[in-house]
Amino acid sequence: MKKTLLAAIMMLAAVPAFAEPSCNPGAELTPIWQSIKTFEDEGGEVMSFKINGGGCYEIYGKVDGANMEVFFDPNTGEELDRIEA
Repeated sequence: MKKTLLAAIMMLAAVPAFAEPSCNPGAELTPIWQSIKTFEDEGGEVMSFKINGGGCYEIYGKVDGANMEVFFDPNTGEELDRIEA
């Protein structure tokens, strides 16, 4: 029982390490196509796009054959984070 409880606590502690960025979308958002264009201009191929649970633009795609998740701020259009998936 103690081992199971300890394992559960350790897993919950590890979850924030994999958290996606969070954004606070304002009144005037950067058009989605601009984030997509930024990704494509650097040689990326967009596979899909969504707005994540934190309100950020999220692109799933490939760059140089590597699968990537790229997050953009919807207010400024700036890249926030990039995760090799």
